[in-house]
Amino acid sequence: MAAIPDFPPSLKPIQEYLTKAKQLAKVKPVVSHYCKVFAIEQGLKVRDKADKGTLAFLMPLMDELEREKKEVEELRGIEDPQMQVELFALELFKKADDQYYAGRADKSTSVTFRASATIMEVCRQWGDLPADVAEKYKYAKVKALEIWKAVQEGRVAMPPVAEEPPAAPSPPTVVG
Repeated sequence: MAAIPDFPPSLKPIQEYLTKAKQLAKVKPVVSHYCKVFAIEQGLKVRDKADKGTLAFLMPLMDELEREKKEVEELRGIEDPQMQVELFALELFKKADDQYYAGRADKSTSVTFRASATIMEVCRQWGDLPADVAEKYKYAKVKALEIWKAVQEGRVAMPPVAEEPPAAPSPPTVVG
């Protein structure tokens, strides 16, 4: 990403999407691109219109998107970008969930859950999330926070223990 001025206060809500875009630029350029698209869309909605700095912040990002548009179209090929972004979010979710259920939840698990939730949010640029993805989004946010708190408190966040099925009733005793 090109050098951009400091975040104007009214645009703080989009910082996470731009950070994720920067982190993914080399490894997942299509996902990175759509993180930036979503960030700009959200930035235009939440910006302080009286603050000229917000537009000065967003304009270079819009120019950057325009420059990378053709390259991203070539990279994504015929695949639907929504599916690519959603699939990546679900891959991150599975990685974090597997770590959690293996009893190995740590700070990186929390970060991975949060990243999956962030990428799922990016999918909202195409409309409402499918029910299963919306459920995973909520779960990922809760688990990210739960695990983060556990790490801060010096404990391991353990997955719920599966309940044992109730014991089969013993056969009636015949008296007689």
